[in-house]
Amino acid sequence: MSDYIIKMDLDKIQPNPLNEQIYGYNEKEHKELVKSIELNGLLEPLTITRDNLLVSGHRRYKVIREIGWEDVDCRLREFDNVSIALVELNKSRIKTKTELLNEALILQTEYSKMIKKGRPKNGEKREGKNWSILNVSEKLNIGATNLKKLMSVKKYDESLLEKIDLGLLSIGKAYSIVRDKYILNEKGAGRKPNDFRTEYRVLLDKYNPTIEELVEEINISKSLSIVGASRKNGEREENDFYITPSPLVSSLLEQEKFDGNIYEPACGKGDISKVLIKNGYDVLSTDLIDRGYGEGGIDFLDDKSLKKIGVQDNLITNPPYKDGLQFVLQAKKYTRNKIALLCKTTFLEGVERYKMFQDREFPLKAFYQFSKRPTLKKKGLEEQDLRGMISYGWFVWERGYKGKPVIEWIKK
Repeated sequence: MSDYIIKMDLDKIQPNPLNEQIYGYNEKEHKELVKSIELNGLLEPLTITRDNLLVSGHRRYKVIREIGWEDVDCRLREFDNVSIALVELNKSRIKTKTELLNEALILQTEYSKMIKKGRPKNGEKREGKNWSILNVSEKLNIGATNLKKLMSVKKYDESLLEKIDLGLLSIGKAYSIVRDKYILNEKGAGRKPNDFRTEYRVLLDKYNPTIEELVEEINISKSLSIVGASRKNGEREENDFYITPSPLVSSLLEQEKFDGNIYEPACGKGDISKVLIKNGYDVLSTDLIDRGYGEGGIDFLDDKSLKKIGVQDNLITNPPYKDGLQFVLQAKKYTRNKIALLCKTTFLEGVERYKMFQDREFPLKAFYQFSKRPTLKKKGLEEQDLRGMISYGWFVWERGYKGKPVIEWIKK
C-alpha cells in the first residue's frame, strides 16, 4: 500500500457517495468544523485513491470548498476494498447507532462478497453462516446481539432508530417493540403446531436467554430440577425457593468460623439454619414466605421490614439468584462481622457486581468454589447428590478484612 502526500486541485477530487449514505449530514458539526478550520487550518490531509476518489475527509472537503480553498494536501493510498477502508478510516469518529448500523450493513455486504470470492479478510475465520455478523460486530466494537437487534429495528420500523439516537429508546426496548408487533406475528403465521424448531426459535427471539439459562432449561426437561431453572409447566419455582443440601453448609463451616449469632434471612424450610444450630450456633431465621420454619413475612430487601430484626453479627444464606446483588448490599447494612452467600460462580461477573466487589470497608474475603457441581432441588433432601450442571461457590465477606480475596476449592 503506497502512502504519500500530494497537493490536489479540489475540483479533481471525487467525493464517495457511500459516505453520505452512511453518515448523512449534520449541520451543527459542519458549522463547528468551519470555525475550527478557519482558526487552525487543516490539521490532517484528506485521503484519496489514485483515481482521486475521496476515502477519508468528506466533512473537511465540504468545509474547505465552502470557504474558498482551491487545492489541498492529500494522502494518496491504495486499498484492497475502498468501502471497507472508508469505514475503517472513520474509526475514531463519534457515531450514532444509526451510523454504526449503516457501517455494519456496508461491511456485511463487502465481507459477503469476499466469501464468494474465497478471499479471507486478514486471516479471519469463516465458520458458520454468521461469521460476517461476528466479524462486523468485532470491527465496530458493538455486540453481535445488539447489532442483530438494530438490523431488525431497521427492517421493521426504521423510525425507531431516530429515537434510539436521541436517547428516547434503548436498543433492547426498540427491538421489543418490533418483535412483539411484527416478528412474532410473522413467524407465527405459517407455524405448524408441532414444529419444534420453529417454536424454539420464536422463544429465543422473544426471551433472548443466556447460555446458562438454556442449560438450565435443558436439564429441567431431564427432571434434574436445577436451581434457577423453570419448572416442568414452564414457571419458575415460586420466589426462587430451592433446597440447600446440608453438605454444602457443612463445607462452609469447615472453612470459616463465625463469632456471634447468625442471621438466615431466606430460611425456607430451615435447611441452612438446622445445620448451623447443629454446629452450636445461635441462629435467627426469617423468610418472606412462611414455610413453617422461622418467622415468615420478613422482606429482607425492605428496610422497614428489617427494623424489628436490627443489626446481627453474621449472615449466611442461599439468596434468590435474581436478587443476589441486592442481598449483598442489604446484608452489609445489617451485619457486623461476616456474610456468606451460596451463589452461582457467574456471580463474579457483571458491571454492577464488579463495583460491589471493589468495596474495601466490607470486602470479599474468600471464595470457596465447589470442584463438583452441586444439585439444588426443590423437593426434600433425600437423593441429593453433588452432580449438578451449574457451578456454585460460597462467597464470604468480612468487615475490615485487609488483603486480596482468597480462592479455595471444596473437593466434595
